[in-house]
Amino acid sequence: MFHYVQTPEISRAPSALLLQGPVGPFFHELQLGLQSRGVAVRRVLFNAGDRAFADAKNCLHFAGSLDEWGLWLHRELERDRPDFIVLFGAMRPIHRIAKEIAVTHHVRVVCLEEGYLRSGYITCEDGGNNSASPLCTWAPDENCERPVPEAAKINASQFPLRLLSTIYYLQRDFRSEPDEELLFHRRREGVVQLSWSWAKHLVTRAFARYEAFTKIKRLKTSLSGKYILVPLQTPGDSQLRFAARGWSNEKLIKRTLRALKESGSDELAVFKMHPLDRKVARTRAYVLRTAEKLGMLDRVMIINAGAIGEITHHAAGVVLINSTSAFSALHHRVPILVLGDAIYRHDDLVTIGDTTSDIRQFMAQRRVKCKDTIEMFIRAVRVQALLPGDFYNAKGRKVAVDEISDKLVKSLSIEKIETGTF
Repeated sequence: MFHYVQTPEISRAPSALLLQGPVGPFFHELQLGLQSRGVAVRRVLFNAGDRAFADAKNCLHFAGSLDEWGLWLHRELERDRPDFIVLFGAMRPIHRIAKEIAVTHHVRVVCLEEGYLRSGYITCEDGGNNSASPLCTWAPDENCERPVPEAAKINASQFPLRLLSTIYYLQRDFRSEPDEELLFHRRREGVVQLSWSWAKHLVTRAFARYEAFTKIKRLKTSLSGKYILVPLQTPGDSQLRFAARGWSNEKLIKRTLRALKESGSDELAVFKMHPLDRKVARTRAYVLRTAEKLGMLDRVMIINAGAIGEITHHAAGVVLINSTSAFSALHHRVPILVLGDAIYRHDDLVTIGDTTSDIRQFMAQRRVKCKDTIEMFIRAVRVQALLPGDFYNAKGRKVAVDEISDKLVKSLSIEKIETGTF
């Protein structure tokens, strides 16, 4: 689609182009952090939500279709080629196109995402995250001697994320221009619907915590080692859209329950709802309806709150698509069946599956992979993919800005020394 561009090397100050970031002020703060280190930074704003957390200085505005975005970015990189592009959410349509175009211009793309290991970490990788992470080609014999970064000590509450999400999407939906809606990575919901949806979700979560307390207590005692955990993902998760190998939450629920029934096992199926799924009532109803049709209502438990770690720790096995909950299962040495593409889809770490029969076989026979191999992989993830910090908590944002800025500036210095361009 795009031809390769020969770009002459010119001695100049390092530069960066920021695309869309996480909800909230993080990319504005990152822009300032990079500028304070001598990096010339431009930022592209796509809608009113982006503008709500930015100032006019050194910002570009784009509105139009995906095709127009590709042409615009191509011309922008020809006009002023940055040393690197930074983005959050590598699977968003605008970012998928940006990565493709960046390759033709030989521009490094730094992809940010929620931390694979939480809390206190953010993910920072070159070229992609999750199913597109460089660690997808990891091998147990790889040497990884760099020191492991310590997680930032922050409050793990999700309140800042929910608050910033509400502000961002209200601004985006209420104040964006019609032609900006073409590049929304999540559909417009409307001010009233969005406000009501989040308010209802927060109230539901408050009641869910009380309900989950009793259920989790049972899982940790009388049901310990007697259930299969099925972590569900948010319906709009880009990993479900682009890297699930045809799986969805609904398909996972239906096929797992059917496989559990056919296996002859007396284990329970515990479905863990995602904390940011605002349509949890619909998902819950689907689980119960499917279980009723299969005559398995007494073998299903639904949990809408609680730390994934304590639920995973007592499970007999975990079946998932590509949720980062797998890292908790790896940590607690619980057998895992992975159905989608993911950073941890390695035969040395998990059981790899594609079909209902794979789930049925996992129900009948499963095992934990080698402890040393798992520990080597977790270390590689910490060293190569993670940095301390957070995108939403104020204290964590400051840590993340410093860590990302220092990493990028240092890598540029090393690159210039190696290529002799100083």
